Order: sequence, then structure tokens, then C-alpha cells
Amino acid sequence: MTHFLKKPVFSLPSRQELPNLQYFFRRLWLIFGGAAVLLVLSFGVFGYIGENLEQRRADNVSTVNLLARQRTDSQVLSRLMLEAEIGAQPLQTYYLGKIDLVWASMNSSQEMLQSGKLQQHATGPQYEEIKKRLDQANANFQNIAKVIKKLHVRTDAAHPLPRDLGDKLTEECDALAAALDQAAQKITAINLDTNMQIRLLAWLEIAVTVGISLVTALLLTQGQIFTTRQLVETSVRLEELTYLQNAVLESAACGIISTNTAGLIATFNCGAEKLTGYSRQEVVGSLTPELFHDAADLARMAAEVSHEMGTTIAPGFEVFVAHAKCGILRERECTYVRKDGSRVSVSLNVTAMLDDAGEVTGFLGIVADITEKKKLEQQFLRAQRIESVGTLAGGIAHDLNNVLTPILMSIELLRLTNTNPRTLSILTGIEGSAKRGADLVRQILTFARGVEGKRSELHAGRFIKDMQQLVQDTFPKNIYCISNLPEDLPSFMGDPTQLHQILLNLCVNARDAMPDGGTLTISAGKAMLDEAAAAVQIDAKPGAYITLRVSDTGTGIPPDVVDKIFDPFFTTKEIGKGTGLGLSTVLSITKSHGGFVTVSSEPNQETTFTIWLPAVQSTGTHAAPAATEEQLIPHGKGELILIVDDEEAIRTTTRQTLEAMDYRTLVAADGAEAVALYRQHGSEIAVVLTDMMMPVMDGPTTIQMLRIINPDVKIIAASGVSQQGSPAKVAEMGVRHFLPKPYSAQTVMTTLQLVLG
Repeated sequence: MTHFLKKPVFSLPSRQELPNLQYFFRRLWLIFGGAAVLLVLSFGVFGYIGENLEQRRADNVSTVNLLARQRTDSQVLSRLMLEAEIGAQPLQTYYLGKIDLVWASMNSSQEMLQSGKLQQHATGPQYEEIKKRLDQANANFQNIAKVIKKLHVRTDAAHPLPRDLGDKLTEECDALAAALDQAAQKITAINLDTNMQIRLLAWLEIAVTVGISLVTALLLTQGQIFTTRQLVETSVRLEELTYLQNAVLESAACGIISTNTAGLIATFNCGAEKLTGYSRQEVVGSLTPELFHDAADLARMAAEVSHEMGTTIAPGFEVFVAHAKCGILRERECTYVRKDGSRVSVSLNVTAMLDDAGEVTGFLGIVADITEKKKLEQQFLRAQRIESVGTLAGGIAHDLNNVLTPILMSIELLRLTNTNPRTLSILTGIEGSAKRGADLVRQILTFARGVEGKRSELHAGRFIKDMQQLVQDTFPKNIYCISNLPEDLPSFMGDPTQLHQILLNLCVNARDAMPDGGTLTISAGKAMLDEAAAAVQIDAKPGAYITLRVSDTGTGIPPDVVDKIFDPFFTTKEIGKGTGLGLSTVLSITKSHGGFVTVSSEPNQETTFTIWLPAVQSTGTHAAPAATEEQLIPHGKGELILIVDDEEAIRTTTRQTLEAMDYRTLVAADGAEAVALYRQHGSEIAVVLTDMMMPVMDGPTTIQMLRIINPDVKIIAASGVSQQGSPAKVAEMGVRHFLPKPYSAQTVMTTLQLVLG
């Protein structure tokens, strides 16, 4: 692509071509003077009329507002009176005080209505109707005043309020409100007419202005067309002459640098000054653009340009203009070294400027700051890496869950056939390790792909004690960890793995903020937020909360950084030591639990992060009853269960477990085999237990095919990857029961009992 910037064609007009400017300007003065006088007169007349209309509209609006205020006060007065009648003597005194306040407001509004400006232009049948309504309202107001006077008699046990005053006051207030509404409607209708008049006046003003302008234009064109054309042509030529300097250079947001053919800077706009830190006085006429480039970066660019041009180009000014001399517009990214030594990423476009003969007279460079673009590219690449990790984690989780499921179910089978205490102890250890592995898989999915955790009733004490133990065992010994746990803490709903990760992230940040050691405090508390307190905090709702606080005595957080700490990918740590996702993960998990996060910090002072989680009324479900596995696992009654899973170990273990619990079983390795078995034994099969990720035919397709055969088929879905078979997605297919892998025998049997009723 070729691109040259030619100088504008310019030639000064000869003396014979110039018009008689003295006569021309005298005529201009006369025409414009007359037009100005007419415009001033018309504007004065229209302005006077417009002011009157605007004043009328303002008076009408003010009157309507007073009527609305009076109507509202009357309704409040009526309600207060009714409350005073039915209340005891202390409440009556309270409500009578409120009535006095409202009555004072009504008196003020009534005085303003009586002294309003509506009467100044109140002429015509419409205003007569308004006056009638206002007179009626005034009469009602006077009746209300009589009732109010009767209330000033002090009430006590011996002199209660008369019971008929409330009804009478309500009746008069309703009548007053009706009269005020009718008056307001009439005034509003009048105001609509006034608005129409104002708009018509505006259009008339425009029409008169346009008419005067057209007449002025016609007068100017008579005998002056040739003169005007000459003046316009001269003006255009002068505008072209100053185009580069005035229009491009100073108005451009990016940096614009022009040089002569030798490379000396000729122009240097404001954008270039901001970008490089140099002033134009420092660089114009004495320096070349090489000043802004690092030597290594310039050598790299020279090698690239030499390869592209097929010739050797030494590092220097020629690197920037080699393509431009050939008429090629090439955008190149490079690094500028600013005056203060800092570096900034820029994109550079260089264009050759040609004269009328096609000779190069100089070069024009356009420089744009692409620092933010580079940051976005880095964040995008980082997000892609995280997404790749999430995809890998999902596959690993699926395989691990398929491995852990038969282990957990086999342990419970072995418990049924072994009573030796040593064997049972070994089985308990194996089960604990398998469950810890399952929790680890869920944790990986939670932070790699945002899997929704399982919520249960929790207490803060266990989390804080576990975290304190972890800190004391793993953090440097110069960090002293203490905890503060009140005894009367309420319960809250949450996922234990996710909340454990919240505390871990905050404690790790606190550790990094105390490189020389310090005190890390983990505490819990309770708080009650009212409407006012919740209104000043985003995501907060009124109610009871439990608070988890992590405080450190580290370096603190600067004020200009506090607002950014929860942004994804924002980190103050060195490259490679932080992802910028720790606090954003804390905020995300806390919001998903219905809570919010607050932070207080000052540089070189204590920093405190507070997690606010909604408290719940304790149900006691967190305390498990003392019973054996054999007592908790329900047995079947010979029902036939179809087991569908592509993992042979899961099929075998699940079949053995179900048969040990008095169920009959059929097994299928994929969805197609399951559909075939259901066609043969559909009348006998009570429940279908199917995996969601299988070859040949996956779980969702299998469910659809089974429902075509029998719309009432009872199905339990299972999956080791929550994204593929989450309860919400399963529910959309009409399946009400979902088993996340790995599952235990107790979980399977309990779910079967629920499905079978």
C-alpha cells in the first residue's frame, strides 16, 4: 500500500483578482446592522412574551405543588386523628403533637395558596372554575380548623377525646382532598395550554429569525456573488496553508512528530510532549527521533526492517523512514524511553511528505500509547491460561471422582462384612483419605471453573481454629497468630471448602504484608445491620450477620490502591509471585454466600479484612447422631435398579452394594445399552441411576430417550464434573435427584429411598 502526504496546492491571488473590499465591507455593515436591529427588536418582543408565559407556567406549577402538599398533609392529619382516637392516653398525647405539626404545615400551605400569584392572571372560564374549587377547599379547610381547635382541650383519663371528631375530621379531609384534586387537574390542563403557547412562540421566534436571515442573505447576494466567491477562495487557500500546524498537530490526542529529510525534528505537538516528557523547545530543530529509542530496541528494529526491505539498514533514523520513502505505510510497535527514564509501549506510523514535484520534503510520524492495549493482551493471555487450567482440572476431576467412587462404596461394603476393630479402624482411615481427596477435587473445581459448592449450616469456631493451626504450622515463626472467638456466635450457611479458601487467601496476603514478622489476628463476631447501615454498603441487606476478621500488623495498603485490590488480575506483588485473583476470589465467594467484604487500612498500619455473612437460626443439624453405618443405610425391598456408567469399577461396586442392600440390578456401559435394556425390562425397572458423561450416548441424551419410552421414568443423575451435570442443568431435564461423584453407599441408598417414596 502506497501512501504519501502531499502539500496542499496553494497560490496567492493577484491584485486584479482581489475585490473592492472598502465598498464590500461598507455594504456589509449596513446590511448586518439593519438585520441586527430587527433581530434585537424581535428578540425583545418574544422575550417579553416568553417571560410572561414562563412566569405563568411557574406560578401554575407552584400552585399545583402546594395543592399536592396540602392534600398529602390532610390525609396524614386524618390518619393521625384516627390513631389518636383508638390509642391510649400517652399515645393520644403523642399523636396530638404530630397533628399540631401537620396542622402547622397545612396553615403555611394555605397562607401561600391565598397569597399566591395565580390570581394575577386568573381570567377566563377555566380560572373561574378553579376559584370555585379553591373556595370549596378553603371552606373545608375552615371546617378542619374548627375540629382542630376542639383538640386543644388537654386530654387525660377524665377527659378522653370525643369519638366523633375522627370521623368528622376524616370527612372534611376527604372533601378537602377532592376539591384540591379537582383544582390541580384544572390548573394542569391550563398549564398544558401554556406549554403549547410557549412552543408556538419558540417556533415563531425561529421563523422570524430565519426570515430576517434569508432577507439578509438575499441582500448580500445582490451584486456580491463574485466578491464573496473571491473571498471564500482566498480563505480556503489560507486554511489549506495552515492545515498541518493548526488542525492536525495541536488537536490530535496522539503524538505527532515531523522531521526534515535529515531527521531533525521540525514539529512536536502536545501529544508528543505528554508521551515523551520532553517539551518542544528541547527537541525542535536540534534532535532526531532516535532520542526516544533504546539502543537494543533500535537494533532489533533495524534487523527487522533490513529483512523486510532486503537490504542492510544500520540502526538510526533510516530505520523509521525506509518504508515511508517507498510509499508504504507500516505500523510498528516499539518502546519509547521517556525523559525521566521510564518506558512506554507505542505504535509508530511514518509517512513521507511530498511537494508538488513529488520530492520528499520531510516525514510525519504518528505515535500512539498502547500501554493499556499491552496490559489487556497480557490479561487476556493470563485468562486463557487460567481457562486452560480449568479445562484440565475438569478432566482430572472427572477421572479422580470415578476412581474415588468405587473406593468409598467398597469401604461401606467391607464394613458390613467385617467386625474386627483393627480392620474397621483401617477402613475408617482409608475412607477419610478418600473423602479428603474428594474435597480436594471439589476445591480444584471451585477455583479453576467456579463450581458451586454444597451449602450447610456452619460455625465459625472450627474454621478459625483450623486456620490458626495451619498458620502456626506453616507460616514463618516470626509471625504470631492469635484468635478471638466469642462463645455466643450464631450459625451461618456456607460451603466449608470455599470459606476455608477465603480465610487462607486473606492469611497468605497478611503473611506477605509482614516480611519482617508481626501479629496475625483471626477473629469472629456478630453484628446487626439496620436499614440505615445497610444502605451505605453495597450488597448489604438489613439483618443479622456473622463477621470473620483477618488483621495484620504489616505494611498496610496505600489509599490509591485500596479501590483496586478486588479487581481481577490486580496485584502489587512482583511478577510471578501473584496472580491478582486472590482477593477477587474472596469477593466472588463472599457474594455467592449473600455477604460482602469490607477493608480498613492505612500505610504502615494495621490492615483488617472483614467478611460479612448472613447469620441463620441454628437448627442443630450440624451435630450428627451417634449411630453406626449399618443403622443409617436403608435397605431395599427387591426393587430392580438399572445402573448406567462407562466405568466398570463403578458399575461393579454399585451393583455389589445395591445387591447387598436387597436390591436387584441391571448394568449398562453406555446410554445406548441402557435404552435397549429399558425397552426389555421397563415394566420391572424401578429407578435408573445414570452417569452424565459417557461415550456412544451421554447422560442427557440417555435421559431424553428414556423419557420418550416412559415419561414417568424415575432417574437419578450422577457426574464427577459439576459443569456437565450440575443440579440446575439436570433439573431442566426434569430429573429431580443428582449425585455428585464420588458418592457413598449411604448417599445412594438414601437417594433411592427418596425416589421410591
